[in-house]
Amino acid sequence: MAEVEVPGPESDWERAPEYQGGKRNPAFQASMWEYAASSFRLVAGLSPSLDVLAARLRLNIERGWEDLGAVDAAMFRIQKIDFALSRLEGNPCPDVFVWVSRAQTDVDTALDILLAALGIGEEALTFRGDIETGFADLRSEPQT
Repeated sequence: MAEVEVPGPESDWERAPEYQGGKRNPAFQASMWEYAASSFRLVAGLSPSLDVLAARLRLNIERGWEDLGAVDAAMFRIQKIDFALSRLEGNPCPDVFVWVSRAQTDVDTALDILLAALGIGEEALTFRGDIETGFADLRSEPQT
């Protein structure tokens, strides 16, 4: 069988993972994080670093990207609840974003389970809420 030779990219094609104003490249590449994030919803922020949180649960941090740039994320499951922790590189806000599966209806219970597994309390939460109801900044509120 003869070896098939694949030609290189066309000279006017943009890189696949970048915005393509001219749409000359027939492929548009998204990162694994972008695909996975669509099945999660943002519910909270945490003050400890992603490295420290991942180390506690012995998670691997994966690097991906989104429209705003490089993102580090760890996706995992605790008690059949899917979670993700992410940190956007270069974000002036140091918070680690907490994501919960869209299938999870009881976010409060999910957050309690996550915090217990991480060995931290609600004082580590920097914000809480969702896109529909809005987010409450917990750093400006007294913690009980």
